[in-house]
Formats: sequence, C-alpha cells, structure tokens
Amino acid sequence: MTDLYLEIAGQQLQELNGEAQLVLIHPHYLTHRYLLDALVSAEGTVYVRFGASGDDVAGVEAQFHDVLMEQTDAGTLEGVRNLVLDECDRLDDDVLDQFLERVTPSVIQENKGRVVIISRRVPQFVATEMQVKRAGKFLPVDESLLLCDYIRQEETPALLEVHAFGSGRVYLNGREVNNWDGVLPRSLFFYIVDRGMTTRDDIFKIFWPNLTTKEATNVFHVTKRKISEVLGIDLTTYWSGFYRISPDIDVNYDAMQFSKMAQDSAVAASDEARDLLRRAISLYRGEFLTSMDMEWTENRRQALLQTYGEALVSLAKMSEDAEERREALGLYLRSALTNPQREDLVFNIMTLYDQLDMPVDALNCYERLASALNTNLDVSPAPQLQELAASLRERVN
Repeated sequence: MTDLYLEIAGQQLQELNGEAQLVLIHPHYLTHRYLLDALVSAEGTVYVRFGASGDDVAGVEAQFHDVLMEQTDAGTLEGVRNLVLDECDRLDDDVLDQFLERVTPSVIQENKGRVVIISRRVPQFVATEMQVKRAGKFLPVDESLLLCDYIRQEETPALLEVHAFGSGRVYLNGREVNNWDGVLPRSLFFYIVDRGMTTRDDIFKIFWPNLTTKEATNVFHVTKRKISEVLGIDLTTYWSGFYRISPDIDVNYDAMQFSKMAQDSAVAASDEARDLLRRAISLYRGEFLTSMDMEWTENRRQALLQTYGEALVSLAKMSEDAEERREALGLYLRSALTNPQREDLVFNIMTLYDQLDMPVDALNCYERLASALNTNLDVSPAPQLQELAASLRERVN
C-alpha cells in the first residue's frame, strides 16, 4: 500500500491543467520531496533552492541570477517554462512578494509556463493578490486530511485548522498561531474546539473547580477575551446555554475528522471503509495534545489511542482478506504498540510471521508478551498462544 499523501499528491499533479500557472505545494504536505522528480523533470525547468539569507531582495536576486547562469544557456528566463522555487519560507514575506512580482510575469505570461512554490508556510500574497485567486492552485488539496485550499473567496468564514495530534498546532487562514499569551488561553482554546459546544459550568469544573462561581466567571471571560485577541476573531458564540464555535469560523479539526472517519468505516462498504480507515490512520500523527497534562486531555488521549489501535486492527483484517500479508503484519505490529499485552494481536502477528516463513520473529514476539504478562499481571499467555509457540520451536530446532 502506497503512502496515502503521496498517492493523492501524485494523482493531483497528473491532473493539473494549463490554467494552474502558479502551483503552491501545500505546507502541511510533509513528503513533497517525493514530488520533486516529477516537478523538475519537465523540459525547460529551472530549480532554485533558496539559501539561509532571505531578508534582502538584492541578495535573493543575485542567488537567482547565479542559478540561471548555471541552468540555462542564456542566463535569463527566456524559454523557462517551469520555474520551481524551493524553501521559500527562508525568505521574508515582503522579499518573496517583490521577487515574485519580477519573475512570474516572464514565466507565466511571456513564456506561458508555470511557477511552483515550495514553502513550509503559506506565503502572505495568497491572501492579498487576486492574481493568485485566478491562476493559483495548492497541491495536494484534501480537507479530510487537513490539506485545505487557502485560495478562498473573501466572503467565506475564517479558516481555522486545529492539529491536536502531537504537541498541538493551530493555523488561522493558513498562518500559524504562536503567541497565546500564556498557557491558559491555549488550553481553553483546545478544550472548546474539542468539545464543539459546552456549558460554562462544564468549563468551570475542568479549569477552575476550586474557585467560586464569581471568581471563575471573571477568569473565564478574561481568558476568552485573550483567545479572541490572539486569533483576531471571536472563537465562540453563546446560544441557548451553550458556548459554540462562531459561525464566522470554518473549523477543520484533525481529532474530529479522525473520529468521524473511524466511526463511519464501521458501517461503510468494504472499499469505502478501507479508504476511510487509511485516512483516519494517516491523520493520527502522535498522541493527543502531548504538550498538555490535564485530566480531560489524558482521558481524551487514551480514548483516541484506543480508537487508533482498533482502526489499525480493522485495516489489518481487510489486508489479510486481500492476502496482503506483509501489509497486515505491519498494521498489527503498529496496533500492538498501543496495547502490548493484547493477546489476540500477538496471535495474529505470530501467525503472519509463520506464514511469511519468519518463525524466529514470531517466537521473539511471543517471548516479549510472556515477559510482560508475567511482570505486570503474574499470568502466562493463553493456551492457544503457548501451543503456537511450541509448534514454532519444534520447527526452528
């Protein structure tokens, strides 16, 4: 099974048409290096990888001139049909804007070519330049995998992307939110987004259980105001006793997408279920909010970890049914990491190792389980596992 992100990116790259004259590789697409071969293989391509110094237009243009001298016969943009600009996040936004204003007309308008921008952040001009809205295209785009299209019309709600798997990152209209003005506003933000809708009493129980209602109310409103100041927009609206995400905000939240796809896979047809599970598993890039240590985050972390483990098992069983044994084995092994003492997983792993003629690996897996069960629970593996291990030892010896 190929990497899902690479699969989607490759397909969308093939589908690009001549209208996409300005292509921006999505900053959340982490394996863009695998696309480089396809991006630079076209005839008439110039590839530029910007250096560390990006705060001076003259320096950037001098570097670009050196590249043109190396990669073109004339040392100019004449005939360049495909200009690939890599590591553009090294450049200040204003510098990148000025540089693109100079080079894009030659490639796009005069040469009828394409400019490709690779950056780990969304360039500032995406939100300000109408030319980008007409000619630009992000690649790849798939909102279910938090690969959002930042070329949006002005009348659409603000786009809030929340990545809770891992340490926790937030993006507003493609720009990362970093300065939270303290731990509390950030913690309350993630709690409200994770709940979707919540009451004031629930918030008080989680964050200020030892304060009086009056004291908690004061702290809550101050903290909520700080969140609005950080975002530049009100996060919540109050209606019918609940705080809800404001209708002026379009939220794309990885934990919510993950949970929904995992849940939907249970009632979907086989092919659709497999696709949903692959997408859900791809979203899980680490345990939930590892930068926070609160009771609600710990409970949520464990619940999502369990869902992740079950999603891996479900996808592994589908792979087994398709006789993709190595794929199934890898998925079972990943699931076992979430619950090392789960005997049914170890049995499946040992069976697949045996089918792949890897009996020593199967026995090593059994020994790890036996040791863990003895140390933690003072019990032995189930008889079924013991019988399989005995059979494997006979063949190995």
